[in-house]
Amino acid sequence: MRKTKLFLINGIILTITALSMRGIGLIFNIYVANKVGSEAIGIFSLIMSVYNFAITVATSGIGIACTCIVSEEFAKGNYINGIKAVKTSILFAILLGVLSSILVILFAPIISTTWLKNMVSEIPLYLISLGLPLISVSSVIGGYFSSVEKPYKSAISQILETGVKIIASIALLYIYDTKDVETICISLILADVISEVFSFSLNIIFYLIDRKKYLSNKRSLPIQMKKKIFTIAFPISITSCIRSGLSSLKQFLIPIRLELSGMSYSLAVSNYGMIGRNGYASNYVCKCFNRFF
Repeated sequence: MRKTKLFLINGIILTITALSMRGIGLIFNIYVANKVGSEAIGIFSLIMSVYNFAITVATSGIGIACTCIVSEEFAKGNYINGIKAVKTSILFAILLGVLSSILVILFAPIISTTWLKNMVSEIPLYLISLGLPLISVSSVIGGYFSSVEKPYKSAISQILETGVKIIASIALLYIYDTKDVETICISLILADVISEVFSFSLNIIFYLIDRKKYLSNKRSLPIQMKKKIFTIAFPISITSCIRSGLSSLKQFLIPIRLELSGMSYSLAVSNYGMIGRNGYASNYVCKCFNRFF
């Protein structure tokens, strides 16, 4: 009965958090769209689609793998093994985050020149690579909190992260020129990186405090941790990357097809930004939850 009640409470927490985040995202989107204009929103939405794909590569199902293994080990009372699973998952997460960052850096010139038609330089793309390892590790910690039935800690982290992002975005847009598309993109992405650093730090603190209660239990059994994590994460990674990659490709094809109709690329991006303002909010919400689900 207690587990059923706890399950319902956790489900309600996650549902309220998801709805709140979506609502906040929509309101924030309206503010940003009115502040910077449709062309900047169009370019930024395209960059966000790259960001979402990079997050998918960086997380690659590692958070779900952590949730599965920790839940299984904790159910058996093997708390030390569960903590070892978290540590191993964090190591994989760092490697995947760094790999994703390297891929973004390597492909940034091609994306900027070929797909964004030099509307912005590679700098905004370079900036998004900074937060990927942090997001990857946060996905593991989020998976850990789900496994120990404390998703409210991840919810707190997400909500505070959103607050920091909004405050940082407003401050940077106020300080810097809101007429230059590249400056706008850099400001919004830099605000996102700042919020990721804050969220990562908060998650690490929550995790270090929470795990202390399990370290006193010395019961531990041998387990092929790396193989088990890979077995769970790999199929999730493949399907998620394909789905996210197709979604990102679709976003880039919209302004390209509009350009083929006779518009300039700048006008095509502007029109894409006008019809895709809600899509920008959806991209933002997707980015927030992609690492946890």
